Amino acid sequence: MIKKYLLDILCIVLFAIIALLAAEKPVFNLNIRPSIADKKQPQDRKKEETKKVEKEIVRDVFASKELKDRNIFSADGRYPTPGAGSADKKGPLPENPYTLIGILQGEEKKAVFREYTGSIVFLTIGKKLIDESIITRIDSTSVEVKKGKEKKELKIFDVKVPRLSVRGKP
Repeated sequence: MIKKYLLDILCIVLFAIIALLAAEKPVFNLNIRPSIADKKQPQDRKKEETKKVEKEIVRDVFASKELKDRNIFSADGRYPTPGAGSADKKGPLPENPYTLIGILQGEEKKAVFREYTGSIVFLTIGKKLIDESIITRIDSTSVEVKKGKEKKELKIFDVKVPRLSVRGKP
């Protein structure tokens, strides 16, 4: 049995001898850096210097006009101008420039519209829409708008009454 594992035992012994020869003896380094207790004085000096420097630093806040005028939350970078109506929109208005999304009922009723530009507006009775139409009535599912002499009724959803079909008896 020893003959069978003799080669394995010799390899293990050989590796152990090589590991012992390759290992170094522990050596003390006498040229070590000063201890932490000795470093306190230079650190204290640095702290005092930084405090002095912080007192002397005067930060100039620079905000250019271009940065103040740029709206980072809009695609074109502009702020909306209040009361401009359709004057600030580019091009002609589409046939239906707004869509009635919903109606909020609280202390006062508000109609929720999505304009063709994608913006959502909340309007009450008497307010103007993007095409200069004025809201005249707000119901639970519809809104009436008036533009000049023309009146329109906008509904949240159009419910169509299904046609009833009567089957004959077979």
